[in-house]
Amino acid sequence: MNKILLLLFVSFLIPVAVMAQFTYVGIQNSQRKGIISAMMNPAEMNNLSRTVEVQFFAANAAIGNNTLTFSETIKYRNDLWDKMMEKADQPVDGNTDGSAILPSFGMKKGKWAFGLISQIQSRATILNVNPEIGRYLTGNDNYSNFLLFSINNPNNQRANFATWFESGIVIGREIWNSPKSKFSVGTNFKLLFPTGYTNFGIGNLSGTLVVDQTAVTLTNAQGIVNFSYNESVVDTRNFNIDYNNISLGGLSGVGFDFGFNYQLKNKDGVWLNTGMAFRNIGKLSFGGGQNNQTFEMNIPEGESYRIDLLEPDFRSIEMDFLESGFFSRESNTDGFEVGLPTVWAANADLKLTEKFFVSVYGQKFIQSEKNNLQIPAISLIAVTPSAIFGNFEVYSSWGYYDITGFNGGIGFRYGGFFIGSQSIITALVADAKKADLQVGLSWGFGKKITENF
Repeated sequence: MNKILLLLFVSFLIPVAVMAQFTYVGIQNSQRKGIISAMMNPAEMNNLSRTVEVQFFAANAAIGNNTLTFSETIKYRNDLWDKMMEKADQPVDGNTDGSAILPSFGMKKGKWAFGLISQIQSRATILNVNPEIGRYLTGNDNYSNFLLFSINNPNNQRANFATWFESGIVIGREIWNSPKSKFSVGTNFKLLFPTGYTNFGIGNLSGTLVVDQTAVTLTNAQGIVNFSYNESVVDTRNFNIDYNNISLGGLSGVGFDFGFNYQLKNKDGVWLNTGMAFRNIGKLSFGGGQNNQTFEMNIPEGESYRIDLLEPDFRSIEMDFLESGFFSRESNTDGFEVGLPTVWAANADLKLTEKFFVSVYGQKFIQSEKNNLQIPAISLIAVTPSAIFGNFEVYSSWGYYDITGFNGGIGFRYGGFFIGSQSIITALVADAKKADLQVGLSWGFGKKITENF
């Protein structure tokens, strides 16, 4: 079973590492509020630095796992899975996350703010993969002629890939604005255009794996197996993603974000900016051509099922399952809905002096990562000190992230251009398990709003 997870991981996780969605931690806390700040919390559209803001482009990419360091990932990039299984002493998790923001804009008029934000999101994730099974099924030679593995994993071992385009209309409103404080709300209503969704999950797996020189078999085993894939995108014969057939689907879902923003001010302007938001509420709908099948596995004691004979072909696996008599198909649907990666987020930006600031940002994934029809997201908490010298800003984000643990990076902004990373320092100095990059360009027009930082 984990061999299939391996094939899926290698097939679609590694190719998207260079275009992978992730939070813009660091620059989103910048004192120059713009489209990225509004993307993280739509109420921030009320805090634009100028009356009109245009985001020409922005992109980020992140890749990480809980097993291999950054240098090991680079060194073993052609043998990545084998090394992950070899070194893992816990269930293996890994992900790539990324986004590309297309030309977008926002404007503020009196107590109202409006904007249009469009972006492409892509993410691939593996969760809770059992390394003991993986070590054998990926060709490790450190085994004797006969082995028994007792398996009892109540979690859902998943390999998941999702890509979609979204275009959102942002509306913000100041509720009050006094010399001492300001309170604003905002929402981002998003039209969703799915591109693809692939999932392979094995849940509630228990039983015995028997390994000898001639066969790999499961016995006295129970579990739930799920396949979700698009036949025109996933080559069912080898699990490869056919990028030539990936295309923007029609409107097939809606989502929304909503947020709150509260500021405290003095005679010099805002000295504390706080916010809270719920993002990615909604579902993507996939229609014809999207298969979702769930099998219940029941292999009695004394019976065995050879998993080493499984071919890397979804249809062949489905046929073999049904012909074996050990699998019953619980559901078989053409078209389904997938939950967006919903998160709760909060931030606080504090002005220490005219030049120095510190920000705190955190987000929590509030759906179930075990659900096969749910796109997962990470949880994190990060602190970002920053300094401003005229149009130049330098910031350094330090935080704890799901899967990859503690990471620290640095970024730079000049006017509306920024480039940075949440992990470059720890990746190079401490050889951490995550690497990422953020870059973008925006420009403000019209009157400068002087009450901001």
